[in-house]
Amino acid sequence: MTVTVRHARPSDAAALVAHLKALATEPSIDIPLAPDEITLTPEDERELIEAQKGSTRSAMLVAIDGDALAGELTIKAISSRRAVAHVATLGMSVAASHRRRGIGEALLRAAIEWADANDFLRVELYVYARNAAAIALYQKLGFSIEGKRAAFIREGDAFLDDFVMARLTGPARGT
Repeated sequence: MTVTVRHARPSDAAALVAHLKALATEPSIDIPLAPDEITLTPEDERELIEAQKGSTRSAMLVAIDGDALAGELTIKAISSRRAVAHVATLGMSVAASHRRRGIGEALLRAAIEWADANDFLRVELYVYARNAAAIALYQKLGFSIEGKRAAFIREGDAFLDDFVMARLTGPARGT
């Protein structure tokens, strides 16, 4: 498997929207998004990609396997306020056809490198409490569970918990 992780390009927009739509139709997928809630168009996605080109406050990374989009990760500052300018949040997904093959780890390592290069001392994320594989990956790369949001996600008639996880570096870690 030869997978390349790189910044998203405008030419990736249609594949990114198709990826999102495919994820939303998977049974028991661990993303809080229903298929009918996806209104993003390829043109909207192109504009988002263009807007963050060269930014030190947000990035969209993609994993490409040959010509196929294997996964994506978005990382962005939570605010421009000085008090929290060192904090970024991320979200990622991997195509069903590429799971358990190291794509998530490659994307996450690239995001951590980007965050470190752009002086983010705290990177946080939210993950379904039932998503053991994702939690294990995040912990492997230095994220810790900081809390649980009980009944945060509604899935039909069920209410699911999720975890808040974060990775601290440098002065934020007390080193």
